[in-house]
Amino acid sequence: MARLLFLICLGLAILALAAAAITAVIRAARVGRDTVHDLTRETKEDGMEKVSYAALMLLMLGVTSGLLGGL
Repeated sequence: MARLLFLICLGLAILALAAAAITAVIRAARVGRDTVHDLTRETKEDGMEKVSYAALMLLMLGVTSGLLGGL
């Protein structure tokens, strides 16, 4: 009987931890989405800034992977 009670308590503890983790992830996603939404509302990028950010990301990817420089 004690084993059964222990297994039930263990199952409930695991369920509570999973619920807390899911809640934390959902809350973090919501806060991140709201923050990005606020940032994009404040600063409107033109097309040239988007192109320059894309070029910068490609350059950083090439340098870190070894495809650009350091071969």
